[in-house]
Parts: sequence; C-alpha cells; structure tokens
Amino acid sequence: VNDVRYFFFDRLVTERPSWRFVFIVDAFDVIVGMNPCKQLLQDSSSQKESTLYVGAELESLQGHPWMKARFEQMGGKYKKWFKSFGDKNLKILNCGITGGDRHAVLRFFRHMKEIISDPLLHVRESNAKAAAEHRKGEDIHVNMPALNYLAYNRLVGKIVSNEPVHSKYKKNESNRVDVWFIHK
Repeated sequence: VNDVRYFFFDRLVTERPSWRFVFIVDAFDVIVGMNPCKQLLQDSSSQKESTLYVGAELESLQGHPWMKARFEQMGGKYKKWFKSFGDKNLKILNCGITGGDRHAVLRFFRHMKEIISDPLLHVRESNAKAAAEHRKGEDIHVNMPALNYLAYNRLVGKIVSNEPVHSKYKKNESNRVDVWFIHK
C-alpha cells in the first residue's frame, strides 16, 4: 500500500488543477502544527526552482539497517548508490511528510512511480521467480529508499526539510505551533 499510493496521489492531483499546493502526510503519525500556505506563497514567489518539502529523521542514512534492507530489495543502481555514498551527515528522508507546489509534487510522483515500477528492481525479479515456483513473493516497499535516492541525487529539484516544515522526528513534540507538521 505504501508504494501503490503514489499512483493514486498522482491521479488525484492531476485531476485537480486548481490545487496550487499539495501535501501528503501519514494519516496517523502526523498532525498539523500551523498552516504552511503563507510561507509557501512567499517561497514560491521568490524562488526560481520549485521546492519539495519532506520529512527528515534524526538518524543517518549511511549504514542504517532498515534502509539497508530496503536498498537490498531494490538492488541494481539503487543498491550500488547506497553502498557507495560516503556522506555520514545525510539524514534519512521520510515519506510521511511530502509536499510543495503542484509542479514539484507531480514531478516527485512521476519519479516515484518510475522507480516503484522499475522492472529491474531486485524484489520484482525475485517475486517473478517465486511466482513461477508457485511461492509467495516479498511485499514491495521501496518508497522510503526511492525518496532518498531521488532527493540526494537531485532528481526532484530543491529539497527542504526540518524546521519550519516539521518537528523533530519521533520526539513527541505535540505542543509545537511553530512548525507546519508534527511527526510522531
């Protein structure tokens, strides 16, 4: 479900051209701290490049065991990238908060759908083999590594995270009113 949602989100936003700004957030992990629209209007009028606003975790992407397992599922160029980058300062970007102007969001959806549909994903190939052998394959959950791959390879344009976009991840800062979103 986490991966399939991008196909629905893309259709929903595409069918509503009047939506200037769009955010998708985790239904049960994120609450609104303050309305981001005033800041988004200011940012969009002063920037040449569309900005994608995303959640970020406190943990480093490099060597993170859960993310490593997801990149293993992806295999190929994605796994190679994950193993080769050496910046220990890169934090895990989180799909629980993603948004911006419709151009940035639709570009992001397009790239996410391309990765999720990539026929060369290792998990897709292993699932085809499992199906041929009449076994159940693995669930495909690659949206988090896909976001990180896209963002850190600058394939979706400018990325903004942390304050004022969101609170500190998993710090239960539910009383914050100075950020757009509170994430867990």
